[in-house]
Amino acid sequence: MCGNEKIRYVHIMEHPDLDEHFDVGCVCAGKMSDDYEGPRRREARLRNRAARRTRWLQRKWRVSAKGNSFLNLEGYNLVVYPTKTKRWGFKIGDRFGPRTYPTANEAKLALFDDFWAATQDDDRLWSSD
Repeated sequence: MCGNEKIRYVHIMEHPDLDEHFDVGCVCAGKMSDDYEGPRRREARLRNRAARRTRWLQRKWRVSAKGNSFLNLEGYNLVVYPTKTKRWGFKIGDRFGPRTYPTANEAKLALFDDFWAATQDDDRLWSSD
């Protein structure tokens, strides 16, 4: 909208009367929607998620008696484990992840993505990590 092509976080704007969508930055998204706080809040949430995902692998993962890496967060048991096919899987409580991964770190990041999607609105989990 303003011609600035250096956008770090893209806001996709749509309108029911138009067939196309517009990829814009935070300021233009605010002007187009007449909502100046919403785009800033969403962008801050994405920045926070990206920072948390980067730190996820550096967390203090414990090792279970079976040799699996795990975290216990506010009543959630998060586990990364090797499979019989020499790949890695994860589970959140009793629910297993849908895929397996070539490395333990890839499984941990997939676990983060799944766990974030399920719990991103729970401030107890994400306020102090």
